[in-house]
Amino acid sequence: MNVIELKQVSKTFHKGLLFKPVPILKDLNFTVKSGEFVVLRGENGAGKTTVLNLILGLIKPSQGEVKLMGLPPQSSESKVQVGVVLQDTQVPKNIKVKELIELVRSYYPNRLSTSEILNKVNLTHKQDTCATDLSGGQRQRLYFALALAGNPSLLILDEPTRNLDDQGYEEFWEQIKICRQQGITILMVTNNKADWKKLEGLVTRTVVLQKLSEVIEGEQLQSHYYNPLASFIQEKPRLYLEWATVGFPYFLKPELLYGLEDESELEQPQQNIALILLKQFWFETLQLVRTPSFLLASASGVLLLPLFKYAGLVSENAVKPLVSLCAVFLFTIIIELLGNRVAVERAEGWLKLLKATPLPSSVYIATKIATLLTLASVILVLLFSVGIWQLEIHQTFEWWSKLFFTIIIGLIPFGLLFLGLGYWLEPKSASTWLTLMLLVAIFASGSMPIPTAPAYVQDLIAVSPFYHYQQLVSWIAEFDYDNQLFLHLLWMVWAASAFGLFASWSYQRDQVVQ
Repeated sequence: MNVIELKQVSKTFHKGLLFKPVPILKDLNFTVKSGEFVVLRGENGAGKTTVLNLILGLIKPSQGEVKLMGLPPQSSESKVQVGVVLQDTQVPKNIKVKELIELVRSYYPNRLSTSEILNKVNLTHKQDTCATDLSGGQRQRLYFALALAGNPSLLILDEPTRNLDDQGYEEFWEQIKICRQQGITILMVTNNKADWKKLEGLVTRTVVLQKLSEVIEGEQLQSHYYNPLASFIQEKPRLYLEWATVGFPYFLKPELLYGLEDESELEQPQQNIALILLKQFWFETLQLVRTPSFLLASASGVLLLPLFKYAGLVSENAVKPLVSLCAVFLFTIIIELLGNRVAVERAEGWLKLLKATPLPSSVYIATKIATLLTLASVILVLLFSVGIWQLEIHQTFEWWSKLFFTIIIGLIPFGLLFLGLGYWLEPKSASTWLTLMLLVAIFASGSMPIPTAPAYVQDLIAVSPFYHYQQLVSWIAEFDYDNQLFLHLLWMVWAASAFGLFASWSYQRDQVVQ
């Protein structure tokens, strides 16, 4: 059975202000069977990386069908037996090598141990080093380690030897030989001429991808077999096995070919979703804890509370200003944590690497929201505590508890909204647009009335989720309230559902790579 299959696949990108269509691939047919080692070659700009992105589900074809391990490549289940090395990716800051490997290996059901992975790429002595402090060659070893983390049956490698020093280069090819002896299928893209000698005796087939503009006749993709039997084996593996005898090179041995049409080998093992949730949340929390400047900025609202006291806002008069201050700081945290940080992850390629793993999008989104709620809870408790102390606010514990949970739970729809915007906006302009959204939130909540605003503006405010959130908080805090509790609750539920779908769509959409 084919582990990779492209049928009549075409891909057209739209570039420039006029979205001019630029076709890259046209009517491409390409398959890789279990046990093969296929090298994809072609000039720069021919579309090799586009083919890999299509196979991994990072982009969608303009037409045609793509299957990975017999499944649509956008599904996380299709990648549980796939290891990937991509170009143009960066690891997150402040995360150690060992921590990063432990995170990625948690996505896979048949994962190797952390020590075994480190030993394979000779990074044991660097396991407690921040990944961003590694040299170029060491970082390339780390990317290969992440590809091996799930004990894959298929490796997809895009320029895996670049930046490697001599020792790392030799160790890489030793691991590739071991992978071949284990029957692991490999699809590799490489323009490194030094690799060709290493590929001798390993590769079963090379495929040349021509630029679409240079194809005069025939297909854009041409296969060249390195062994006179390879073409026959590709078409009729069962018949070959009846003739096969001992003594063939290991990549043609019969025991490696029995699985070519055995669908049972492609049955996908089940992921441990609870473990993935735990590890992903731990990873997000580590990034927060190791960014003290962001934490201090998030808690800086307490410095404004003495000013309230100086202005005479104490006791009951201080309640509403305190709640407003909490809302502003919490929305600022949402914008930075779920908007700007996601935009940075996209720009650096970390999100692209995550999408090439079997990490489910729902788990990724859930842990982002959980991290937001955890930080928001800490900041809110801090602001409430200092407010009670400095502003002498006398309310019952029940009142504070109700207000706390209303504010925190009400943040979920907006967390999903800003998370989706972080995926959807262009990374370069995301910060500007997200900051403007904070101003929109303030005015759309109705907290700052606009008496001269036209009627349609007032109508827009009335249907804004920010307004309904503000009304729910006002009801709990016993401020002025319009007595439409059911309507506000209904709108917030609708907003959570709509923004959740928006965040999921934005995460999975093909433009995230483009």
